[in-house]
Amino acid sequence: MLSSPSPRPLSRLRAPSRGRQLLRRATAGLAAALALVGVPGLGAELSLLGVNTAQATIVERVVAVVADKAILLSDLLQRARPFQMQVYGSVPEGASRNAALSQLYKQLIEKLVDEELQGREAARANISVTSQEIEAAIERVAKQNDVTVEQLFEEAQKNGLSLAEYRQEIRRQLLDAKMLNLRVQGRMRIGEDDLRATYKRLVQEERRRLDFRAAWIRLQIPPGGGSEAVTQVKETAAQVSARARSGGDFGELARRYSSDASTKNQGGLLATMRVGELPAEVDNVLLGMEVGEVTAPLRQGDAWLVIKLVERAEGQIPDYEKAKPQLQSRVYGEKMEQTRRQWLDSLRKRTHVEIRL
Repeated sequence: MLSSPSPRPLSRLRAPSRGRQLLRRATAGLAAALALVGVPGLGAELSLLGVNTAQATIVERVVAVVADKAILLSDLLQRARPFQMQVYGSVPEGASRNAALSQLYKQLIEKLVDEELQGREAARANISVTSQEIEAAIERVAKQNDVTVEQLFEEAQKNGLSLAEYRQEIRRQLLDAKMLNLRVQGRMRIGEDDLRATYKRLVQEERRRLDFRAAWIRLQIPPGGGSEAVTQVKETAAQVSARARSGGDFGELARRYSSDASTKNQGGLLATMRVGELPAEVDNVLLGMEVGEVTAPLRQGDAWLVIKLVERAEGQIPDYEKAKPQLQSRVYGEKMEQTRRQWLDSLRKRTHVEIRL
């Protein structure tokens, strides 16, 4: 997801010096194109967007229409400039860079459409942002980053934003916040189920990166035994699982029942592994388990499996109660963005929107 060059974290305004050098080099010799629209790097970018720069009569191009408002190519390229600097500084020249720039323009035009839709709604609701609010916000950003306003402007300029463009970016963010409060915030509902679901998702995401060790009891289905044999082996596996879950010695059960000669004498113990080394169905079950838990019978090919999670590397996520304050902030942000997206999509359905990029 493309994000605006935010004024909040100062480090995000800093473009690599090498990227700036590359961008200047890439735009050298484009005086004719610059004279047409006045956007740095226009010739190269027009080429990527399929515009023939040899046709000097082409001064503008409409890349999107929102109701009766046209979004121009020059608008798009002007807003893309800070992101272009990041691309030139991080992506090698050639097909990869062209693909990155193309993706940038596609995401950015969607953002411009959203902003136009939101701006129209703000006008209907008589919501605006004053110059005093903009200056106060700039001072807050500088204070939060422990720099002066002048230093903040310097960083913005290093990232390809003029002072006017930086103030305009602040204005957009303030307007966005006001419209979120007016149109979105009242629609949000966050409950305990939301917090627990998010916590579970975060834990499982972390577990995918952690080493773990399991033990299994593999019960082979006799070749050619048919459905009756499958059922009989499943019943045995269910009994073994029940005994292990009720406190039975898993190792002893493995030595007695497992048909896997390579592990049964070690109590079914498998090597240390990570998610991806076992079948996906088994991985998904283990991700939801705590150390010491035993699965119900799992069918895998020509066998039924009973698996115990023996150990897992320690993660960094605290338990649910300790994580709850951070979870509330995270879920609020995610819900806010989800509700905001639904609101903007509803505006699109009621407004003529045409993307021509």
